[in-house]
Amino acid sequence: MRRPFQRRTVPEPAGNGPPRASSGELELAALQEHSTDLNRAQALVTALHVRAALDEEFRVRLEEWWQRAQAAGGEVHNCVSGGTQNGPVIQGRDFSNLTFHMTRGTEKPDRK
Repeated sequence: MRRPFQRRTVPEPAGNGPPRASSGELELAALQEHSTDLNRAQALVTALHVRAALDEEFRVRLEEWWQRAQAAGGEVHNCVSGGTQNGPVIQGRDFSNLTFHMTRGTEKPDRK
């Protein structure tokens, strides 16, 4: 996410125009502190969209970054090996905040 922020300048408003757009740095820092907070994520999205609308060079760089990011991430290769697995095995990508509650049974099955 930081690559688009390498250019720190934002165009100054003309005359008594609206205030400068956020660079997105504060919104990014807030999201990094609480990465699951959807409001903080939306604030960053909004800051990036506003800045891109006001700054053509930033928009171009942001679009280039987005294209590279989409091309870079995707394939997942899962492999389970090494003997018996005693517990859940989850295969996928980008898991977070998972909790498993497992108990081991101590009862023996009835034999008749």
